[in-house]
Amino acid sequence: MIEKKEGIINGIIHDNTAYNNSNNRYYPTINGLKFLIEELLSVNETTLYIKFNPYYVNSKLNCQIEFDEYMFYMECRDDFTEAELEEHWTRCMDNIYDIPHEIEQYKNMSEDRKKQAQILYPVCKHGDYQAFHKYLNNYKEYLNELIPMLFEKAKDNLNLTQDDMAFGYFCFEVHSG
Repeated sequence: MIEKKEGIINGIIHDNTAYNNSNNRYYPTINGLKFLIEELLSVNETTLYIKFNPYYVNSKLNCQIEFDEYMFYMECRDDFTEAELEEHWTRCMDNIYDIPHEIEQYKNMSEDRKKQAQILYPVCKHGDYQAFHKYLNNYKEYLNELIPMLFEKAKDNLNLTQDDMAFGYFCFEVHSG
């Protein structure tokens, strides 16, 4: 059974991702995720964290590929320093590029990688719903860049042919706390 956690944000996420009396989880498509984000933007609340993990499913080939390294993960903290934020982004970007953070600190990242880190792994303060909204909007807009890039990765990794592509779609595993 999928637990409905306390809070308005967690309730919205639960209501949009659980069904069959909370016994099953629904993984929204791109449109479903955008609708969910719009619902989250309609309330002036924050939560401990939100995670959207994209994956591609192909029903013809009966396979899927998860893109954990491109998940959106937003934390809300009581307080944080700029140094803690940069360390957070460095650790998160290590997951994408598999580069030890001792080698590549945030300050040495390219501007494109810094932008990607800031969009995929934002941090806001508890109760700062304006920053919370800003980061959700940034991610929603970034989906227009992210999905084509992930689709190219899926085509390469799964060796998709033109005929195979019509049977595929993107979904998102959604969690909050």
